[in-house]
Amino acid sequence: MVTGTASATAPPDRAALSLGVQSRRPSAQSALQVVDERAATLVGALRDAGARAEDLRTTGLNLWFDQSDRQYVASYAVTVGVPADDAGRFIDSAAEVAGDELTMNGISFSVADPAAVVAPLREVAVADARAKAEVLAAAADCTVGPVVSIVESGAGGAVPVFKGGAARLAMAAPIEGGSETLSLQVTVTYELTPG
Repeated sequence: MVTGTASATAPPDRAALSLGVQSRRPSAQSALQVVDERAATLVGALRDAGARAEDLRTTGLNLWFDQSDRQYVASYAVTVGVPADDAGRFIDSAAEVAGDELTMNGISFSVADPAAVVAPLREVAVADARAKAEVLAAAADCTVGPVVSIVESGAGGAVPVFKGGAARLAMAAPIEGGSETLSLQVTVTYELTPG
């Protein structure tokens, strides 16, 4: 049994933005009412910027009482999937309508179709396993025979590598998409013939 590996680097073409709004009011009802209005405005701006229904997902709606300010705080969070090159434009659109009430909880990048990047790696990983098997077999004075089984694992695993192009915000903050390393691993079992 020998493990072969292969990897390839691809630039991410999708970005997930975690954005939100909040409000502080003396009553829970008024805090929720204001955050509802701001959330609708935020989502509307994202749709106007080009986000589709399937790109948007509400990830948080919270209400709590801030003891120090003696006010209710309501917050709303949404994740929007956008083309990586357009991340800055979507953030700017959100900032224009939400102003000081905008919260940004992060950005992540991904390859939309990792299978297309990983598919050619299978042949490379099997060849890597074969090369390792031949070295090990030679050391044991054996010859590599036919394949008994192949098990694949790790397909599509992504590790960010930060380098590459940038989308620029109006406030001049760079958003670096970098690249992702997609890996594939195969475990191949061979028959061995004594040399």
